[in-house]
Amino acid sequence: MTAYEARDYATALKILNPLAQQGNVEAQRRLGVMYRHGLGVTRDDVLAHKWYRAAAQGGNAEAQNSLGILYRFGLGVKKDPEEAVIWLEKAARQGLTKAQENLGMMLLNGEGAPQNDQHAAQWLEQAARGGSVQAQLNVGLLYLAGRGVVQDNTMGMNWIQKAAAQGEKKAQQALSRAYAEGLYGLPRDVAKARAWADRAGITYQ
Repeated sequence: MTAYEARDYATALKILNPLAQQGNVEAQRRLGVMYRHGLGVTRDDVLAHKWYRAAAQGGNAEAQNSLGILYRFGLGVKKDPEEAVIWLEKAARQGLTKAQENLGMMLLNGEGAPQNDQHAAQWLEQAARGGSVQAQLNVGLLYLAGRGVVQDNTMGMNWIQKAAAQGEKKAQQALSRAYAEGLYGLPRDVAKARAWADRAGITYQ
């Protein structure tokens, strides 16, 4: 791990490979990362899939999430959204925020499973509470639309403000517009509208 973090991937590979062959789950996951991103090795999604799957079967949540992504987009393996949902849900149930967000978006879009706005909202809200900025924005939009949740402007804008405060540009734009027009229960406030437009890098209209 010291070699890996120091980006001495050649040394890391020599140590990780035998450990992975012996069934060390974290070593298997790290090899998956190395092959997926070409870190010290030639990028190879097939080998990334091999090692991610080994680690995922060993219960590693990060590997389960990564394996789900490979199946979702057909990287190193035949595209299989249904299989993607299975692995993402395993990781999501272990509390991995990235997996909760990925699973929520797939369920929202009807990928790999029948569209289920309520379940999607539940997973996205968990991810939002875990700090995912993208999930915070999406949960906010779901509350504003009453999609999968009881419609609630206050809750919606609270989540969008959280995302905006962390630099999410679309959230900042939405907040600027809401203050400019006095939408979703917010007072019309030109100063705040301009301030959020500036942070979003757009021209206030």
